[in-house]
Amino acid sequence: MNNNLHGSEPILTDPPEIDAVSASKIAERNFGKSGTALELGGERDQNFRIDTNCGNRFVLKIFNRADDPGVLDFRTQAIQHIQRTDLDLPVMNIVPTLDGDPWTSISENGDTYFGQLYTFVSGQKASLADFDDDALFAYGESIARTGQALRGFFHPDAQYDILWDLRHASDFRSVLDTISDDRRRATAELVLDRFDERVAPEFETLRAQVVHNDLGPDNVLFDDNDRVSGITDFGDLTYTALVCDLAVVLTNVMNRHDNPISAAQSVVKGYVSVTPLEEAELRLLPDLVLTRLAVRGIMHVWQREKYEHNTDNVSDLWESLITFEEIGSDVIGRHLRTAALGGNVPYSRSETSELLSRRRQVLGSARLSYCDPVHFVAGDGVWLFDQSGQRYLDAYNNVQIVGHGNADVAAAIAGQARTLTTNTRYLHEAVVSLSERLLATMPAEFDRVLLVNSGSEANDIAWRLATALTNREGAIVTEHAYHGITEATTRLSPEDWPAEDQPTHVEAVPPPVDQSNHHGRTADSAELITEALNSLETRDTELAAFLFDPLFTSTGILPPDTEQLRQMVDRVHEAGGLVIADEVQAGFGRTGSNMWGFQAADIVPDIVTMGKPMGNGHPVAAVVTRSNIVSALRDDPGIFSTYGGNPVSSVAALAVLNIIEENQLLEHADAVGKYLQTGLAQLSAEYDLIGEIRRSGLMIGVELVQDTEPWTPATTAATDIVNRLRQHRILIGSTGKHGNILKIRPPLVFKQSHADRLLDALDTVLGSFDDTA
Repeated sequence: MNNNLHGSEPILTDPPEIDAVSASKIAERNFGKSGTALELGGERDQNFRIDTNCGNRFVLKIFNRADDPGVLDFRTQAIQHIQRTDLDLPVMNIVPTLDGDPWTSISENGDTYFGQLYTFVSGQKASLADFDDDALFAYGESIARTGQALRGFFHPDAQYDILWDLRHASDFRSVLDTISDDRRRATAELVLDRFDERVAPEFETLRAQVVHNDLGPDNVLFDDNDRVSGITDFGDLTYTALVCDLAVVLTNVMNRHDNPISAAQSVVKGYVSVTPLEEAELRLLPDLVLTRLAVRGIMHVWQREKYEHNTDNVSDLWESLITFEEIGSDVIGRHLRTAALGGNVPYSRSETSELLSRRRQVLGSARLSYCDPVHFVAGDGVWLFDQSGQRYLDAYNNVQIVGHGNADVAAAIAGQARTLTTNTRYLHEAVVSLSERLLATMPAEFDRVLLVNSGSEANDIAWRLATALTNREGAIVTEHAYHGITEATTRLSPEDWPAEDQPTHVEAVPPPVDQSNHHGRTADSAELITEALNSLETRDTELAAFLFDPLFTSTGILPPDTEQLRQMVDRVHEAGGLVIADEVQAGFGRTGSNMWGFQAADIVPDIVTMGKPMGNGHPVAAVVTRSNIVSALRDDPGIFSTYGGNPVSSVAALAVLNIIEENQLLEHADAVGKYLQTGLAQLSAEYDLIGEIRRSGLMIGVELVQDTEPWTPATTAATDIVNRLRQHRILIGSTGKHGNILKIRPPLVFKQSHADRLLDALDTVLGSFDDTA
């Protein structure tokens, strides 16, 4: 260890070597306490429990030679200050010497040490691993109360250098080369880099005072109910940033607890119930936590040689640091911020089993994803976090197109909600700005926007426009398509049709599949439209509209043959019908090449609908078309949605558009989609179960088959793989008529590193999969 590190002298100086017999003599000679001594251990000092002959217990501390009288007086007065300001804090009392002094001088084996005697506080050390939320909350309260009790206390020696003061964390760069493990060394360096970049410039501006600085399980005792019953060693007491007290404890809790993020949130909630955190403290807290953990890891490299009793959990410590670094300090910070600010949610957290039971009581058999339902409590980017703090890679949910918990979207929603929420019968800039932005992405002839709340509502309105303008009732959709949950859109959704119960006014045709990436052969698409028109005519029904998803997602993710699709559109127009592009799944840059799926197919529809990702999870949707089409309904009886286009929904959608544009997410989606397709193709060469891979941008379908001759869907295998990936904490779905197509459609912020994680997990699952399943 480099002896130039700030405050390293007590660590470099050998601890006292006094035996138990000598300790008992010191207790009797200097403090008048006759009894036996039992050594309790210590890193740089020696500690003995003194059991007196009359049945009392005390703790005798023999200080390291590096601690001078000024430092001892600082600690002594701090303990006495706490006892005066908070009588309920379980801090040990200082027992004076027979001469009435707070400590004594001891000469042993030619060396001189200082010694101090304390009352014995009851309790036991705790691992923290199984502390429940209530115990962790109470722990956080005790930390804050200790800091509160020291508020206003100062001493001339309070600012002496101490190795564990996080303001000196950068010093540990000089000893990084002592870490032989490359991954550990690289992780520690990343943490220190971020400390220098983010924390160091602001450290001296944080609230500062004298703090205990090590209220971890080595210096705190707990009772049988896991409540703090004793605060002991004050050896790391110093004047530094107040938030360091909390950071130190979070380091210990997160390193030891089975559910680290959730546990940290409970501690923070307890802490802020006594001492609210300031904005700068909240912002820097996660980096302080990871820095403290890195410093502990670096120290352990040295302590392995000098203090072997302190290195038994070194592997767990490093694995925790690496895991937290992978999660990211920003992600951890958002969880801590949510806890510190109370989350502002009007519900209480429930255990998963209890929540499942309650759900069934009120929602009945409403479907849940996965055989083993997952209980999510937070999200960030491409990650979702369950109630135990475990993170899941989301490669499925296209609604949160710019990432879960996107800060810009959340800020826009919160800011507008605090300012004004009303409807579109009042003037407001947001709805006009959003409509202008949407029209700017559309063909030139589009000049009208209708804002609603969901994709179903948008498709319902589009269908009403088509029937009103044409005065017809007939529809053509594609096989196994899905377009919504209203009465009208359910009838337009073959996926939801009961067996042998096709609506008489609807015809379903196969999609115009691009043969270059599909095993099947379809008939001439224009001819299929003609046949559908003829079928409708036999039922005295004329065509009002052809409604389609440009990526034919529910049918199996089938990027179209553009020429065939154009012929279908032309034939519909020849028959007097309108063309409706349902962009609920294909839109907002999903294809990578264009903002909208119909643009990738190089056609111009009459009406475009959108929803799902439009507000990144906030309910907002739209119909975009021409004024002559809108006039069919708007003039009489008119169209109005109370919540459609309200200012809050509009700013959410505007924020999404900004993020897509500013972060060039279309180009990103295309690049990551190609990368993912390449990795899937490599897996396809290894596993016969993969029959076909189809992709457009960051929408990917992996069709699983039992046999290719004849083509036999592997439905059970697909279901099993989706659920096995869930156990690996990877989320995907399945689609298609037979449910045998793996559906991969992550948020557009999905990166190549995330794709690697998905591919590795899929490789593992396929490798262990029984082809006969």
